[in-house]
Amino acid sequence: MDVRPYDAVSDLPVQDWDSLTLGSTIYSTAGFQAVRQEELPDGARGRRFIAYDAAGVATSGLEAYTFAAPPHGLYTPADLLQGLISQERHTHLASRPLAIGAGWSEFRGQFVHRPEATPEQRAAALEGLAAEMLGFAKEAEASVLAYYYLPREDALDIARAHGCDDTVVLYHDVETLLPIGQWRDLDEYYAWLPAGRRPRARREVRNFKASGRTIREVPLPEVVDTIAPLNSALMRKHGHAYGVEKAREVYGRQGRHLGDVSTLLLNEDEGRPVGFALRYRQRDMLWARVAGFDYSFPNMADYFNLVFYHPIAQGVGLSTRAIHLGLGTFQAKLARGAQPNPLYTVLVGVDQPLMADADAVRGRNRTEAEAFGAEYGQYVVGGLNTEDWLL
Repeated sequence: MDVRPYDAVSDLPVQDWDSLTLGSTIYSTAGFQAVRQEELPDGARGRRFIAYDAAGVATSGLEAYTFAAPPHGLYTPADLLQGLISQERHTHLASRPLAIGAGWSEFRGQFVHRPEATPEQRAAALEGLAAEMLGFAKEAEASVLAYYYLPREDALDIARAHGCDDTVVLYHDVETLLPIGQWRDLDEYYAWLPAGRRPRARREVRNFKASGRTIREVPLPEVVDTIAPLNSALMRKHGHAYGVEKAREVYGRQGRHLGDVSTLLLNEDEGRPVGFALRYRQRDMLWARVAGFDYSFPNMADYFNLVFYHPIAQGVGLSTRAIHLGLGTFQAKLARGAQPNPLYTVLVGVDQPLMADADAVRGRNRTEAEAFGAEYGQYVVGGLNTEDWLL
């Protein structure tokens, strides 16, 4: 495989890159590459790699970033490795720059590849990509290379490419997906829910309709100024210092690079904006990115009407397989039919081996997966067996 690096998104052969992201997440596309490049903190670097086969056809790709300090509290490898490696190794690792592969925002990573690539082609490409990723991490004098929030298959593929003996694969978190492709309308959805949950769903739909509020679909670039106060209010409610100007900057940027794949549901009360839900479309998937609300209005289950009930009622399931709902608020989402999908993080030593305690890794994976099942398994329609999540 011929692996080619691209430091600037403007140099990235977009047609080649996006041919690899057709079956992956919206967060892997060239549009989000441009967003991430603009959001990189001072001193950080980004690079994208594409592996080409002997015929010059793009087969696979990975994005990589280096940072002097973690870019976000949930992208801190030292926290994940606490108790799994020696204290001396941990102290050294925590003091060094770090490298992150497969994305550093949106809490979802992916190794992208041509949809028709064979497992053998994927493996050969990833072997070359992994070597380049390590080289990039060494340039930055990083002590660890971390691939965050990967689906299981990608995590195992990347671990094999780096050599499983000194690679740590951790069950890390759970994303939820609404399997909207199973229902043509609300009646089919209600029938699918367990009988005890149907009255609440019907009540939330009924009360929202009775409120007179309406929902219309608009592209993101048209409503950046409208949604900025709503998103700022949501973030402040959850303890983040996130003003209206910051929200306007963030979603103005996404509107510039991703406006053509955006689909935003705007919730209004007599013409006044009450809430919104921003989604991005990638083939037969919708990726729910963010929401926001005006909390001076009474809550009429606005979030669930925007994200769950309205799309189901509109027959979105006829063209969409699932809506990715991201991390968190598990009980509320699962109780209304979302399904859990485990995500994993892969950690690789760069300047020296991690020498992780294999028993401790297995123990933590089991303990945390079982803890999720114990707390939320009762809400999963169809049940949940977290034994399937173990590696």
